[in-house]
Amino acid sequence: MVEYSSVDKLIAGVPLGGIGAGKIEINNKGKVVNVTIFNNKGFPIPNIRGFHILIKPDDGNPFFLEKDLPFISLKHLESDILIYEGLYPFAYLIGIKDKIRAKLTAFSPLIPRNINDSTLPAVGFSLKIEGSNSGLIAISFPNIVGSNPIGRVNRSDEDKIIFTNLRSIDTDPRKGEIVLMGDTTDLITQYNINVKPEIALKNKSWKEKFENEDPWKSIINGEKYKEDVHEVSGLWDDPAGMLITRYNKDSEIKFVLSWYIRGKHVLYPYGTYYQRNFSNAIEIAEYFYKNFERLRNQSTNFHKIVYNNTDLPEWLKDAIINSAYILSSNTIFDDKERFSIYESPEVCPCVGTIAALCYEGGSLPLLLLFPELEKSFLTLLANNIREDGYVPHDLGIHSLDHPVDGTTSPPKWKDTNPTFILLVYRYYKFTNDLDFLKEMYPKMLKAMKWELTQDKDKDGVPELEGQGDTGFDAMSVKGIDSYTTSIYIASIIALKETAKILKDNDTLNEMTILLEKSRKIFSRLFNGKYFDPWIGEPEIKGIFLGQLVGEWWSEILGLEPIIEEEKISSALEAMLSINANSSNFCTPNIVSEDGKIIDISPQSYSSWPRLVFAISSIGYKRNKKWMDVVKKEWENLVKKGLVWNQPSRINGFTGYPDPEIYLDHYIGNASIWSFLLIK
Repeated sequence: MVEYSSVDKLIAGVPLGGIGAGKIEINNKGKVVNVTIFNNKGFPIPNIRGFHILIKPDDGNPFFLEKDLPFISLKHLESDILIYEGLYPFAYLIGIKDKIRAKLTAFSPLIPRNINDSTLPAVGFSLKIEGSNSGLIAISFPNIVGSNPIGRVNRSDEDKIIFTNLRSIDTDPRKGEIVLMGDTTDLITQYNINVKPEIALKNKSWKEKFENEDPWKSIINGEKYKEDVHEVSGLWDDPAGMLITRYNKDSEIKFVLSWYIRGKHVLYPYGTYYQRNFSNAIEIAEYFYKNFERLRNQSTNFHKIVYNNTDLPEWLKDAIINSAYILSSNTIFDDKERFSIYESPEVCPCVGTIAALCYEGGSLPLLLLFPELEKSFLTLLANNIREDGYVPHDLGIHSLDHPVDGTTSPPKWKDTNPTFILLVYRYYKFTNDLDFLKEMYPKMLKAMKWELTQDKDKDGVPELEGQGDTGFDAMSVKGIDSYTTSIYIASIIALKETAKILKDNDTLNEMTILLEKSRKIFSRLFNGKYFDPWIGEPEIKGIFLGQLVGEWWSEILGLEPIIEEEKISSALEAMLSINANSSNFCTPNIVSEDGKIIDISPQSYSSWPRLVFAISSIGYKRNKKWMDVVKKEWENLVKKGLVWNQPSRINGFTGYPDPEIYLDHYIGNASIWSFLLIK
């Protein structure tokens, strides 16, 4: 399990929230951060004030499960030690004060083949206290409903607090409600988070720096706090609510936080899947609370799929599990059951990006856990193929309805069409859904027909135009490159196999001839040790990590090799001995034979974790030393606090994301799941 202390750098916590439902995070200081429950996946709320957990032992000193407390006179009540652990979809926060230990477990359900429970807009919390026989626990949460704070008001109903906004309008993306529910002996329906203006101003601050400690003092002193339930009408009024309960030795205290958003954002004009099953946040909270044990237990089932693979080291199993986090942070699943994954929700919010190991890497967990979501996406993509047969780069910016040709288009990219063919065949291989394969087959043929038009000299391989016309979009290559050619060959093999399954002998014969031609061209790139990055411009000599992406596809799909095994093994050995040793932090994409990182583009001097993981999976099959390559890449992500917000690129010279404001939550890094699929 990945572990951080409160002093470690942590870019993001485990995302907590169902598929397509938005998420919250709890970080290693006990704060709620990066909230995206309001149709705002691309612009998260960075920090939420008013979330606290207080433990008041009858036989010890009170303390908060938190560091850097925002209270003027209660700062001494923070935990002495705070430890954060994560194993998606679970986050653990352990606070120690004196000899008393409090452990918070937070999770959102992720249950294989159970879409309804895996899309719940809710988080379950459980607390266990060790070293104390009895005491009180209080948990608070703020009312953040409504883009305009005016109109916010809380109400209570036995064991729950409902956070509402009476003045939200239909076009408000934050229209809806939030519910905090759980074991409770008492509650404070509403209090103001903020200290009085005179206190803040005397301390040379505005309201954000300090919080009202009166309700907490009342609990600590055993006094009844006087509630102040009212509709917010001023800007110094930020309401929160609090649940209070008693604990006994060995007892477990449970809470549920749920949300239900009815508004829609202009950039994201969709409903959510959970609206098909529930009509409000109260229903969701009650359902979650009633099924708490089952949801928690079944959410470990996909861990077992990983842990049962006894050949893999424990750290890699943790890496595989945690790299599925994008299912909570990046996904769209709307009320029409349309599904997709953001490439990078904040910096590059293309939805459903394919090619260069984007969706094809990020969706690997779907194949094992939720294949019906993969089918939904492929149907969307197929329905958006251009009239000329070109398969677009994605479905749109924050959109499922405005497909984009590519980040550097025009011209159109040369790797999206082969990727589409491979994705469709991959779905069939993992599901045996013959009807879907038949439905997609005409579109697979159409995609290949367009690809063949990019072979201008008719030698059997499409050429690049030098305009960034592949997934390596920030690198201009003109000619025949090993990356595009390798996946093109893999797509020919996949289409050949599809034609065989569907008894289309004409296409089978055509692909057999084309495969022979394309392999001859690919062999021209082989220099006796490895495949040159490309033949054309710019002229460079180096070892390119992308040269065998097509072979990764073939091995995932159980297809014949794209080229002779001796060439594949030789190229992998070159990457292992040279690329893998050129940086102390990662494995850069292109390295010269003397071990120098080639700096012609950010795409050359950086590593792509998704590419490193994918190539390592086929390398490890041949040479166990590849595990060291994966470990170095993963440990750098852990050290930089990037486990649950992984970047597209790591600078080979510095080990940091490249650029500094990097492509966040990158879609393809779940390619590390390849180690479960390639044997």
